[in-house]
Amino acid sequence: MTRNTVLEARRATVIIFVTLGLLVLISGIMLETAPSGPGSKDAIALGLTKETWSDIHVYASFIAAGAAVVHAYTNYRGILFHLGLLRPKRRKTK
Repeated sequence: MTRNTVLEARRATVIIFVTLGLLVLISGIMLETAPSGPGSKDAIALGLTKETWSDIHVYASFIAAGAAVVHAYTNYRGILFHLGLLRPKRRKTK
């Protein structure tokens, strides 16, 4: 991967993480405050049923997990450095 491609992938994963994080947060709050028990599947919040909020929550979480894999791939050198498995390169001083 070229440097520009890696930078674009990093930017994209940050945008995806923020967007999906907010989506998972909102859907989680909706699911937590929704009524429970028999017949609660038809409860509506912000125009969406509880079942739809559950689907949004699950799919957004899976996509965030995929974005985490891309994020780890594009930042593998930083991960290795922080784990102590990679030493920084010494730059030659002028």
